[in-house]
Amino acid sequence: MDIQNLRYLVQIEQIGSINRAAQSLYVSQSTLSRILKEVEAQTGITIFRRTNKGVIPTNDGALFLTKVKKVLADMEELDSQYFSCQKTAEITLLIATQRCSVVVNAFVNFYHQKCNEARLLNLVLQEEPTENILRLVANRVCHLGILHTTNDREADFLQMCRNLGLESHLLDESPVCAQVRCGHPLAGQVSIGSKALEAYPHVTYSDEDITKINYCSDIFQYNQNVVEKRIIVQDRGTLLQVIGGTDGYYLGCDWSHYNLGVTQNIQYIPLNDTNLTIKTYWIQREGYVLMPPEQSFIEILRQSFHMPD
Repeated sequence: MDIQNLRYLVQIEQIGSINRAAQSLYVSQSTLSRILKEVEAQTGITIFRRTNKGVIPTNDGALFLTKVKKVLADMEELDSQYFSCQKTAEITLLIATQRCSVVVNAFVNFYHQKCNEARLLNLVLQEEPTENILRLVANRVCHLGILHTTNDREADFLQMCRNLGLESHLLDESPVCAQVRCGHPLAGQVSIGSKALEAYPHVTYSDEDITKINYCSDIFQYNQNVVEKRIIVQDRGTLLQVIGGTDGYYLGCDWSHYNLGVTQNIQYIPLNDTNLTIKTYWIQREGYVLMPPEQSFIEILRQSFHMPD
């Protein structure tokens, strides 16, 4: 049985559609359908059942795919530990993350720790929204993912991870804070209510998807009855510059007790009229054994979150 064909079947399960799976794999739908029929003929079982939304595994198919994913994980571990020994020494770290200063700081610390251990470094820190991060890790493009969610959406987030065959590990929990420049009219407040923010521009990312705290991030859904002033940006550096140069505010985590350098001119003011908290998780595929560089990065990341400056 072709191992690559088994990977194709796992992709169909994760995406829930033969057509969309074919697009993501850059193969034709007819080729993927033929591969599925061949594997079903070889195993003597029906692996997927069609629905009006796509396909879902049958009972036999779900059991088969569980075993397939274990085999693929074992083969990946075997290859990395034994068959790569003849390769030139290389350190690889592939991470998908939401925009997070602590993660970037940990990534830089990882580089400084490892830069002299190998001649070849392949380090990737890809900033993406939630859905893309889940897909990148589930599809083995990235080995680790770091995401934020709020306590009101945590159960749905964890269920989504389980549905995609992903393990989730809690890193941190933070109150919701307004991030403002040190010279902002609200700077120095111990805490504030959301009403106090209404006079100032709400700054957020165009693809922000944490929760309703970023209620105006959709470019095409500006509602002056919800927020009078808003500023939408794309990257973290721009957001920090905008906050530093205006009276705008961003709603996010409290990084005040971390030495992050680039955020030293930002104040973090907790909101006192919300029960929401922001939780940060790291994810990996179920059954995947972390390689030494990944283990090192997770340890640095844990220290970054739990060892304040």
